[in-house]
Amino acid sequence: MRNAIKIDATTFVTIDNAACIGEKEADVVYVPNEIAAYFTARTAILEQWCAGAMPIQLLLANFTSDTAWEEYVKGCERVFREIGQKMPPITGSSETNFAPLQSGLSLTMIGKQQFTPSKMQCRFFVIGKPLVGQQVIDQPENVANLAEIYSLLSTGVIQQVWPTGSKGIGAEIISFVGENFTCEIDLTHSAGPSAAVLVAVQEQNIDKLYSKVSAPITEVAPRNEM
Repeated sequence: MRNAIKIDATTFVTIDNAACIGEKEADVVYVPNEIAAYFTARTAILEQWCAGAMPIQLLLANFTSDTAWEEYVKGCERVFREIGQKMPPITGSSETNFAPLQSGLSLTMIGKQQFTPSKMQCRFFVIGKPLVGQQVIDQPENVANLAEIYSLLSTGVIQQVWPTGSKGIGAEIISFVGENFTCEIDLTHSAGPSAAVLVAVQEQNIDKLYSKVSAPITEVAPRNEM
């Protein structure tokens, strides 16, 4: 489990935010509000999967504008449509008293555990490349595909996922499998909204991983093997 908060034996809460990303003139990265929400929801659901859970409720905080609400909901819906699942109920609030100069949203997911993640007898891989900001938009072929990951999780090919973010893949490898592992990829570059994802796969399923994943795959191995 990475950043998920365990509420009770089977309930987990995850959260992700996006700021200065959207359609306002002062935003740092200009994308449709729907895209900003999509990548925010993407990270939050990957955190759920990391804990072995699936969301049952979404809570949206919209700091952009009242009119952005529907676009943010569409972005969240896109995530669930992509994996072939119905989106859980969504509720929350919008800032309507003031007009911020930049866009911002925060998405919380409440989920229930569906499986037990495991790293036992697994090898480790990075799916995708570390990307942030405009790179994510410009290089979709290097972003880990959510539908592929969910399918491989559902069929047991992937035993555990571990999202990556602004700390870089190197920090996440240490948290996931330990300091004695590394990979031939930029370890310090921000991976933004989990453009790259760490996965644990048992030996007999490695060929299936390579055959089903469209983004680049890089193995994480003990340092003395690199």
